[in-house]
Amino acid sequence: MKIALVGGTGDMGTGFAVRWAANHEIIIGSRKAEKAEESAALVNKLLASDGKVQGTDNGSAIASADVVVLCVPYEHLVSVTQDLRKFYSSQLVISPVVPMSYNGKFFEFNPPKEGSAALQARALLPEGMRIVSAFHTICAAALQRKDQELETDVFICGDDPDAVSLVSGLGQEIKKLRPLNVGPLAASALVESLTPMLLNVARRNKIRDAGIKIVSER
Repeated sequence: MKIALVGGTGDMGTGFAVRWAANHEIIIGSRKAEKAEESAALVNKLLASDGKVQGTDNGSAIASADVVVLCVPYEHLVSVTQDLRKFYSSQLVISPVVPMSYNGKFFEFNPPKEGSAALQARALLPEGMRIVSAFHTICAAALQRKDQELETDVFICGDDPDAVSLVSGLGQEIKKLRPLNVGPLAASALVESLTPMLLNVARRNKIRDAGIKIVSER
């Protein structure tokens, strides 16, 4: 499967590349192809023989992909999605994007009028595109350490059962990570809002590389 990481030169994008390259064709995208190529070269050094990653401009990455992961910061979501709209056709889109800010005291959730970043992205994409909201609470630093087991859960929202199943499968390829189905895409705000909460907990309690794990008391 071909997976494009839009704006994938940052920590989250390179983390996904490191984790999925063994089983998939990974394409790191960036506004400038040269930056993506440099990022891909660094990832390939980390991978050694465990797969190979390539880099190109965002549009070319999307056009050649089966799955597109939006690795852009929320403040660029609208402009990037609008600029690249013409490159989408039938790809499955994954949004780990979180609309949040730091107000000087704590991180807060700032949802758009659509209710969540995932719903906003769907409104900007061509009609009929499948989009799944997932991977918001993964620690990017831990994700980049390809041999580290991630004893954490990720929460998935989507309207298409096959798309949700595919994204869950990608989550299961990351060692010890457990994907959990939260419900339809309309529930994305619940999941996205966990990220600023997690950052506040980690910051105030000095917890490094924090994650969330749902446990049963029975």
